[in-house]
Amino acid sequence: MAVGTLVSVDEYLRTAYEPDCDYIDGNLVERNLGERSHGRLQVKVVVWLCSHEGVWQAKTLCEVRLRINQRRFRIPDVMVLSASAPLEEVVATPPLLCIEILSPGDSLNQIWERTQDYFAIGVPNCWILDPLACRAWTATPAALTEAKDGILRAGEIEMALAEVLD
Repeated sequence: MAVGTLVSVDEYLRTAYEPDCDYIDGNLVERNLGERSHGRLQVKVVVWLCSHEGVWQAKTLCEVRLRINQRRFRIPDVMVLSASAPLEEVVATPPLLCIEILSPGDSLNQIWERTQDYFAIGVPNCWILDPLACRAWTATPAALTEAKDGILRAGEIEMALAEVLD
């Protein structure tokens, strides 16, 4: 939902919002903040990914602004960049993977819109995790697939859900 009047891109980029908001065509859009289950899963996923960065030559970021285009910025819960990606304070280089962890207020339409933005800039894979239902999906531009075997995959990155779900 929009949380204020229209703001310019420059104002958005130089302002620290607490909590940070997505920026969609001049509007600040609140992100549903997670509760305990969301926060716990996010920490476990980040720690697990960071411990494997050397294997995949990757860097893990948590809640960093990602430029979709000149008027659209998203903040994925977690993103994984190639270790060779440039050092950008606002990430513009497409990540290898964007991860969204569902909060109770999230709708399928909201999450689907987010993944479509990621795909539009060349992100090949998104993971969607539901901490309350203990379920997860891999989204690609071509399909949404539940990880029924308990393993999320994104290219050579593979994560067993049992390692991060409480």
